[in-house]
Amino acid sequence: EMPRPRPGAAPAAPGGIRGATLEMSSDERRLLEAPLLEAVTSALALRRRGIDDARGRRLARAARRSDPTAQLLVLHALARGGRGTGRLVVDDLVAAAERRAHAAWVLGEGPLYPRAIKPLTALAARGGFPSMVAELTLERWRRTPAPALPRARTTSTRGLRIAQVSLQGRLDAELRGAGAGDGGGLATLLVSLTRALDAHPAVSEVVTFTRAFEDPSFPGLYSLPQEPIGRRSRIARLRYGSDTYLPTARQWEYRREIELALAAAVARHGPFDVAHLRFADVGTFVAARVFRRLGVPVVFTLAPDPHSVLRDAEATGRLDRSTFPVADLEQHYVFRAWLVDRMMREAAALAVLPRPGLERELRDLLGPAFGAVHPDRLWAIPEGIAVDAAARRPIGAGGPAIRSLASAIATLPACRRGLPLLVTVARLNRVKGIPALVEAWAGDPHLLESFNLAIVGGDLEHPTPEERHVIDEIEAVCARLPQARSGLVTLGHRPHDEVPQLLRAAAHGIPGAVAAGGVYACPSRKEEFGLSLLEALAAGLPVVAPDRGGPPTFVEDGTTGFLVDTTDLASLRAGLRRAASVRLDAERAARARSLVEERFTIDAMAGRLVDLYEDVTRRRALRAA
Repeated sequence: EMPRPRPGAAPAAPGGIRGATLEMSSDERRLLEAPLLEAVTSALALRRRGIDDARGRRLARAARRSDPTAQLLVLHALARGGRGTGRLVVDDLVAAAERRAHAAWVLGEGPLYPRAIKPLTALAARGGFPSMVAELTLERWRRTPAPALPRARTTSTRGLRIAQVSLQGRLDAELRGAGAGDGGGLATLLVSLTRALDAHPAVSEVVTFTRAFEDPSFPGLYSLPQEPIGRRSRIARLRYGSDTYLPTARQWEYRREIELALAAAVARHGPFDVAHLRFADVGTFVAARVFRRLGVPVVFTLAPDPHSVLRDAEATGRLDRSTFPVADLEQHYVFRAWLVDRMMREAAALAVLPRPGLERELRDLLGPAFGAVHPDRLWAIPEGIAVDAAARRPIGAGGPAIRSLASAIATLPACRRGLPLLVTVARLNRVKGIPALVEAWAGDPHLLESFNLAIVGGDLEHPTPEERHVIDEIEAVCARLPQARSGLVTLGHRPHDEVPQLLRAAAHGIPGAVAAGGVYACPSRKEEFGLSLLEALAAGLPVVAPDRGGPPTFVEDGTTGFLVDTTDLASLRAGLRRAASVRLDAERAARARSLVEERFTIDAMAGRLVDLYEDVTRRRALRAA
C-alpha cells in the first residue's frame, strides 16, 4: 500500500521514484521521501538490519534520482551489503565531499576494500570529524587492537563507586566558568548532584572525568589534574589536544587520544561499579567503548537529541531535504542519532527526563528502535536543584553579581533605571533562542516600556564560534530594532552561586536600580528539562517556558508560569505579556517556591539515581552468578 503524501515531504523525484517504491520497504520509501527525522531514523534502521546487494543497488539508483538527503542516507542502508554495494560507497568516498565522512564511516561495517585504503588514509590525516571516522574504519580493517586498559587499582571501600564523563564546557567545583562556551545546565547539575551523591550513605565515591586545558580567565584552574568536590568525590581531568579551550564539536578528531587518556584515568581512579553518560557527544562515544571493555555497566540519559532539533528545524524552515547534508557537515546529526540509537540498545539502563506522554513522544522522535526498549530499563528521573531558603528573602547588599547588575543598569538612560527585569540564564547557543527573546521584547512597545532585558550567560570576552554566532544574531536584531539597546543588559557567564542572587534581585528588586516583580523567560527551541526554570520558580518569578519537552511536567500553565511555542515569535511575545500581568502575585510566587522545595530537590534526584545504580549492579551480579 502506498503511503499518503506527508506534509513537508519531498515531491516525487524525476525518473519515476513513486512507481519504483511499490516494491520497496516502508523504511526505504521514508529514506527517499519522508521528512528529515523519519528519513534519518529509517536509514539507521536499514543500517542495523542490512539489505542485500540487489535491493541496495536499486535503492541507490532511486536515491541518485531523488535529492541530496536521499543520496547521503542511502549510504547507511548499504552499510551491511556485499561487495557490489560496497563499491558504490567507495565511489562516494572518492568523489562526494558532503558524503565523504559518511562513506568512510559506513565502510567500516563491511569487508576491506583495497581501493579505499589510500583515500581513507588521506582523510584520516586531514583532521576534523571525517578524520575520526576514517581512522575508526582503518582500525577495524587492520584489526588494530583497542588501546590497552591499565590494571585498575583495588579498593576495600564499600558502597557504590560511580563514574561520570562530561567533556563539554568548563567544569570546576565552584562552577566559576559555568555558562561559558558549551557548558551550561549540565555542569551545574553534575557538581550539585555529585555533592548530593557524596552525602548518600550507599555511595562510596563519585569521579567526574572532564577535560584539562588552560583558560586565561581562570589561570591554573582547569589545568589541575584533579579537584575535590565532596569528602569522597572529585573531578579528574584528561589531557588531550591543544592546551586551549576546545568546543565540543571540534573534539571528535581527538577520539583516539581521548580514549587513551580516559582508559588510563579510569584505571587510576577506579574500579567503578557503574558509569553514567549523558549527551550524544565524543565523551559518550569514547567512554562507552572504554567501559564496555572493562565490563562496567553504563547508564545513559536518553534524550531525543538531535532528533527534536531536526524536527523543529524542518518545521520552521531552517532545514529541508535539500540543505540537510551541508548542515550535517557541521552538526553531525546522523552520527549523533546513530550514537543515541546504539546507547539505547546497549546501555544497562536508560534514565529519561519526564515529559507529557513520555513514551509516545520518545517513540515519535526516536523511531521504532525505542519500541524495542524493555520497560524495566527505563527510569523516569526528574532533575533537581539545591534549594536555598534565602531565595524567599530580598537580596540585601548583594555580591559581585548584584554590583555588576546595578552598574550595568546605571549606564542605561535615566528613564530605564528602576524598571523590573525580564531575565534569562543560558549559554549562548542557537538552540537557546536568545535572539528571538530580544526580538519578542524589543518589538513589543508594552514589554519594552515595562522591562529591561538581562541576559546571563556566554563568554563575551573570548567567545567560541557558536557564541560569536549568537552574539552576531543579537546584534542583527538590535540593528533592526535599535530601541533594544536602551534596555538590554548582557552580564555574560557568572559563577553559579551568583545566579540565584540575580534571580532574587529580579524577584525582589534592587533599590534605585531594579523594581520588584520581574519575569523569567526560557526561549529555548528545545529544553529536555530546564534547571534554570526551576531556579527561577524557587526565586518566586513567573516563568515563560517551551510547551514541549520537560517544562510542561513542572510549570503549571496559567498559574506558576506560561507554556508557549518558543519557535513562534507571536506565541513567545504573548507568553511574556501574560507573565507580566501576574508578576506581583504573592500567592503565585509562594506556590512556585513550594513546588520546587517539595518535588524537585537535588537530594531527591540523587536518591532516585542511587536506586537505579543499585538495580543495575544487582542485575549485573545476578547475570554473573
